[in-house]
Amino acid sequence: MDSRPLPVEKADARVRWLVPSTRGTIYCGLSALAYGLMGICQRQVATSCDPVLVNCVQASVSTTIFGAYLLSRSLRGRSAWPPFRDMIALVGIGLVTQLGGVAYQWSIGMIGLAIANPLQMGVMLAGSAVLGFVLLGEKASWRCIAAVVLITSAVILLSLGAEEGNSAITAVGQAAEEPPAPTAQPNAVARETPKQAGRMLWPVLGVGAGVFCGLAFAVLTVGVRKAVTGATSAEATVFFISCAGTVFLGPWSVQRLAFDGILATAPKDLLAMLAFGGFNLAAFFLFAKGLQLITVVRANIINNGLATAFSVLAGVLIFAEPASGALILGMVLLLIGIVMIGYADPSASASHEVS
Repeated sequence: MDSRPLPVEKADARVRWLVPSTRGTIYCGLSALAYGLMGICQRQVATSCDPVLVNCVQASVSTTIFGAYLLSRSLRGRSAWPPFRDMIALVGIGLVTQLGGVAYQWSIGMIGLAIANPLQMGVMLAGSAVLGFVLLGEKASWRCIAAVVLITSAVILLSLGAEEGNSAITAVGQAAEEPPAPTAQPNAVARETPKQAGRMLWPVLGVGAGVFCGLAFAVLTVGVRKAVTGATSAEATVFFISCAGTVFLGPWSVQRLAFDGILATAPKDLLAMLAFGGFNLAAFFLFAKGLQLITVVRANIINNGLATAFSVLAGVLIFAEPASGALILGMVLLLIGIVMIGYADPSASASHEVS
């Protein structure tokens, strides 16, 4: 084996590769890829499966895998269980997160992946910046404040495209399930039926669900950041948040669908839910690892920027969702806001990195 010292340039490159900020960036980039694949699975079952059941199945995957891991460590005398107070806090965060996940799943079925994903991520990014400043003491410069304003504008623009997204999804569903409408009479007067009037509310509710999800995930992000930089491991953090979802959403699914309805789930839909759970597990774990090394804001920039772009492309290219002017402009503002919030205060980011 060659024992000669590395040239200075190569040694410096290796040191940079091993620094916490570099490793945190890699973790968050891989997490974004997993989140993008997860979004495709969610969109696949958004209009055919109950959102509560979808999130219950995905939560059970993480609960089972990380529960087995933590139990195994305990049996070998290497317990990774957090303090009791942290357990309670994580369960509380998990309940809020799972409600947000159900709202997001329903939102995808109402306004589409291309709008729902950047909508909730924009709200989450702005909310995380505010909560990071208030609860964690992470500094917010004028660029950070300007970025939050841009992201808020992007959310408003994305909301304007919600009706178009809902119309496209509704049209696909009607074409697949309803027989052709009878030919209208020459002198018939077009009237809006109560059913049609009610449908006008769905885009608004879909936007509201996406916003609620963003706020819930902002609480999750800051809670995870606080947990994993303390005495709690990333594995235990994922387990307790997912376990809260399994325990909470399981009975709710039975109440909504009964056992017969759950057992009637199509195999392809069940496979998509399990894949959703697997990608979510990988994405959440990688993101939690990233939050051990870099700040909430920087982690969200990498994760949200890549995952949002991937999800919008998937919604438009794979699921033929409309690429409206509001969507494009909203995405541009969102990405500008992500870049601005990332470079708002490099010294503040560095001061909060954890090795």
